[in-house]
Amino acid sequence: MTVMRTLVLGTLFVLATLLYAAEPVTVFAAASLSDVLPEVAAAWRADGGGEVRFSFAATSKLVPQIIEGAPADVLVSADEAWMDKLRDAGRAAEGSRAALARNSLVFVVPANAAAAPASASDLPGRLKRITLAGENVPAGRYARAALTEAGVWEAVEPRVVRGEDVRLTLKWVAGGDADGGIVYRTDAQAETRVKIAFEFPADSHPPIVYPATVVKGSAHAAEAARFLEFCRSEKGRSIFLKHGFS
Repeated sequence: MTVMRTLVLGTLFVLATLLYAAEPVTVFAAASLSDVLPEVAAAWRADGGGEVRFSFAATSKLVPQIIEGAPADVLVSADEAWMDKLRDAGRAAEGSRAALARNSLVFVVPANAAAAPASASDLPGRLKRITLAGENVPAGRYARAALTEAGVWEAVEPRVVRGEDVRLTLKWVAGGDADGGIVYRTDAQAETRVKIAFEFPADSHPPIVYPATVVKGSAHAAEAARFLEFCRSEKGRSIFLKHGFS
């Protein structure tokens, strides 16, 4: 009886371990990564990694959710400032933070637009409805910084309509609901219904960096760290590059 009980308990332990290992790593990530990260995850699984589950939204929404206890294993932010907030709240695992990629900022118009601005100086008085991401969203802050640096923010602001994240900004331009908008280059490359009018100079806004971290207290911290390591590997980087990230 004792031997049988030991075997049963041992079997249950093994099964429980396998079930736990099979649980997916949950990644909270900026909306602008919604095309590239699933492809990275597919390559990770093909390389022997486990399942990855994503929640994409504006970083300004994701960080407060994690601070309040949302069950995320990884955060990939669209800027350093929101990652700093996570760190300051004690929710970032020490030593796990690393930059995954960089991006650039562009102005897009509908693909069928007859004319397009050549630079930020062309925006005042030319387009009636310009869409940006919200001010708390990294893409929105980058956009305002670029327009301010160009000296056109005050002239453009009355015609600005804000979306909750950069993908909604892109959707409005693609659907013809806005005459133009500011998005990341990678977003523009992913949408055939828009075309890039011009790119903002890199020094007109803070560097667009995507830092990532394992969330402190994650139940799958080791697997989460391995996934981030894969993102930064040669295979992972090649997928980011294919999608237009640097």
